[in-house]
Amino acid sequence: MKWAVQLVGEDRNLEMAAPCFQGDELRIVKRDFWYLESIELNKCQNSTEAWAVAEELLKLVHCVGYLFVRFSRSFELGFTQPYDDQGTPLKRGLRATATLNVVSSKGIEQLSEVREASSRGADVVSLARRDPDVQAGFSLLGDRDISWHQIYDIIEFIGPAHIVKKKWASKNELRILKQTANHFRHLGRPMKNPLPANPPTIHQCRNVALDFFRRWVLERL
Repeated sequence: MKWAVQLVGEDRNLEMAAPCFQGDELRIVKRDFWYLESIELNKCQNSTEAWAVAEELLKLVHCVGYLFVRFSRSFELGFTQPYDDQGTPLKRGLRATATLNVVSSKGIEQLSEVREASSRGADVVSLARRDPDVQAGFSLLGDRDISWHQIYDIIEFIGPAHIVKKKWASKNELRILKQTANHFRHLGRPMKNPLPANPPTIHQCRNVALDFFRRWVLERL
């Protein structure tokens, strides 16, 4: 038996996201409805197992999408669709039904790039499923725009020395970024964590921290 799980969301967003996630471990396809498919789903014995696997995959889709494209969490899982060995649809498993605001065409292009029959987005999801370090890194992102705490933690997680060694930022640029994030994450004692001169905005810091994280993830592919 094979399984697919319905994806619920705006068609426009699903159409943009689908090319980003095309691989054996994860595929977003349009049939009679939009579906999430995976070789991992085909190992499931029932709808409950299929939903559990699909939830894990969808969480990674949202994390990868936010990291590369800056879309917010916006897809939900619908019904499960089992198929027999001949590919004939069987009775669906019903479930309550989540939404993906794409804001970066460059990110879509990057995730849609195909290498050895698998899109980069699907490759990153596969990497996150087998690499505990990448899993840990994605746990820092959450469902919304990252905060000052997360900006600081991403830099520490990747490692300032690694960032400087790779020339993603200079020591001084990194010091200003960390000092700014540290000030706002410790507002209860601002005198001990003063702002640097001409501090960057949270929007600027988010962009830089996420760029560091994207580069780090792509290094591990």
